[in-house]
Amino acid sequence: MKGIVCTIALALAATTYFAGAVAGAEEPPSPRAEYVAQVEPICEANTVANERILENVRIKARSKRPGEVRAAGGQFVRAAAAFGATVSQIAAVPPPAEDEARLRRWIERLRVVQANLRHLGKALQRLRKIKAAHEAIRVERSGNAANNIGFVFGFRYCRITPSRFS
Repeated sequence: MKGIVCTIALALAATTYFAGAVAGAEEPPSPRAEYVAQVEPICEANTVANERILENVRIKARSKRPGEVRAAGGQFVRAAAAFGATVSQIAAVPPPAEDEARLRRWIERLRVVQANLRHLGKALQRLRKIKAAHEAIRVERSGNAANNIGFVFGFRYCRITPSRFS
């Protein structure tokens, strides 16, 4: 009986030791995770800047006063410029080799978002509210297209949401 108990105890100790060794061996972070770790702070800084730039912009854009509508347009143009600078910073980060094509397409879509955001601001500055409504839809759709491409990365701040631009 002592031999069986001793054998079971040794087997249990060996299993525990090897399980601990396997659990202690951490895998190095994947290139995709490293890329996300480099890009997310850039996007977070842009999100904070856009919140400041676009404060109360929705109320101003829907106002009946031309001065407020033009001011909202200026806010969108400034946000587009800040967003464009962010896209340029993101483009400068070297992508992982296996995701290079996907990230190139994602950055192209982000540039489309920037252009549409600028067009929205220009339409508001010219008091063309119907054109501005069309451009707002384009901003949302191009943002969705960028999100669809970048979804696999699990971005938090680099995800485009309409609430970021209002």
